[in-house]
Amino acid sequence: MMESKVTVVIPFYNPGAYILEALDSVYAQTYKDWKIILIDDGSTDDTVAKIKDYLEDPRIKLVRHSQNMGQSKSMNSGLNLVETPFLIQLDADDWFYPYTLEVLLKETKKVTNPDEIAVFSGNINLVYKTSVDSEATRNSKKFKFNPTTKKLEWLKPRVKSRVIKGRSFQERYEFLLANSSVWPRFYRTTALQLIGGWPVDDPYEGRYAEDIRVLSRLIEHYRFHCVDKALLNHRRHNKNQTNNIQVYRDIMEWIVWDSLKRWGDEYEPIFTTKAGWTSLTGLRPKSKD
Repeated sequence: MMESKVTVVIPFYNPGAYILEALDSVYAQTYKDWKIILIDDGSTDDTVAKIKDYLEDPRIKLVRHSQNMGQSKSMNSGLNLVETPFLIQLDADDWFYPYTLEVLLKETKKVTNPDEIAVFSGNINLVYKTSVDSEATRNSKKFKFNPTTKKLEWLKPRVKSRVIKGRSFQERYEFLLANSSVWPRFYRTTALQLIGGWPVDDPYEGRYAEDIRVLSRLIEHYRFHCVDKALLNHRRHNKNQTNNIQVYRDIMEWIVWDSLKRWGDEYEPIFTTKAGWTSLTGLRPKSKD
C-alpha cells in the first residue's frame, strides 16, 4: 500500500443515517490510501452505534467532544491529528463522487507552483429532495407493486439537483467580493498549520461560516485552484445551518469588516441585501480625513 496522502475529516453532530452515506462514499473512492478522522461534536443520538463497524478499520480514528463546540473547533481537533500532506473536509450529510480524491491528488501534481496553492476544489452538485427522506418514506408504508419482481417496493423520494461551477482565486479582494466559498475544500495541511487552523475569535466562536473564515485567512498567503469537474454532492435540507439567514447575515458582515481591517483598513464595504441575504457588492476607499 502507498503512503497515504490525504485525510478525510468528517465533523458531525446528530447526523442520523446521513453519515453512513458519507462514509460509504469514501470507501467507494478509486484512490484507496486514505485516512478518516471522525469528530463527534457532542452528539446525543446513536451515531456512534451506527458507525461501530467502520471504527474497526485501522484507517479510521474517532474523536469525541463531551459537549457541542461547533464546526471550527471540531475541524481543529481533526487538524491536530492529521499526518498527511492534504486533508479534505466532508460534512456528514454530503458525499463524494467515486473519483473525487483521485482527481484532486492528481491536480496537485499538474499545477504550476503547487506550494502556492492552499486549497484545491471543483464544482458542487446541490441535491434537493422534493419529498420526505428515504427513512421517513419507508416508515410511512407508501409502497407500489413492481410487476417485474412481483414485490411491493417502497417509494423513493423524488430528487432534483443542480451543479454550481466553482472558480479559482488568485487574490484576497477577489475572493472577498465573490461572496462565495469553494467546494470541496481539499486543504494543504501545512497551509492550515501556518495560520493556526480555523479561527474561533468571531462572535459565534467559529460555529458559523467556518469555511469563509478560514479561507479569508488562507487567501492572505496562498492561491485557491479549481478543477472544472463535479467533486462533491451537497445535500440541501431544513437542518442546514445556512437556513439561519439572520445569523449568516451577521457573521458574513463581521467577516468582511474583520478581513478589511486586517488587510490594512483601506476600504469600507458596500453591502446589498436581497431576499434577506446580504452580499458585498463593492469597496470604497476610506476617507483620509
